[in-house]
Formats: sequence, C-alpha cells, structure tokens
Amino acid sequence: MKRAQAKYRDKGLVVIWISHQDKVRKLNRYIKKNGIDDYIFDPDDSVSRKFGMTYGGGIVFINRQGIVKGRIPKAFSPQRLEEEIKKIL
Repeated sequence: MKRAQAKYRDKGLVVIWISHQDKVRKLNRYIKKNGIDDYIFDPDDSVSRKFGMTYGGGIVFINRQGIVKGRIPKAFSPQRLEEEIKKIL
C-alpha cells in the first residue's frame, strides 16, 4: 500500500488506514513501526461498517465522489491492487 501511495500520490491517491479491532496501544506501535501517516481508530466500527468492512483486514476503494468502487477483503496481489486503483483515479 505504501508503494502504491507513493506511486499514485501525484494523481490524487489518498490512503487512510482504519483500525477497528485493535487496542489503541497496539495500533500506535504498528503505526509508528510502519511509518503510516494518516489513520483512524474506529472503536465502534461506524466508519468500517459504512464502507462494508466488518471483520479483519481489507481495502475499500472510494472515488472522489465518495462512491465505493471496489473492495478487497484480505490478501491481494500487486496486480489486483493496480486494477482497483485505476478504477478510482
């Protein structure tokens, strides 16, 4: 995700990490260790549910109009990531 963010930043890609199942201390350690800039802690799952993510990890692709254009529930290949990013840029 960080490579994709760097590659497509100039085209308007924004990556926001949302955590809805971790403890705050665990999340803060992960954020610091991985150099993540933009993140949200979603303790009541309201943001996660809004975009269809209810359990575990995953990615939601939202275009500039706020419309969900794709989801990847868990593991993904670099090719799949590229395909989904192209749908929203």
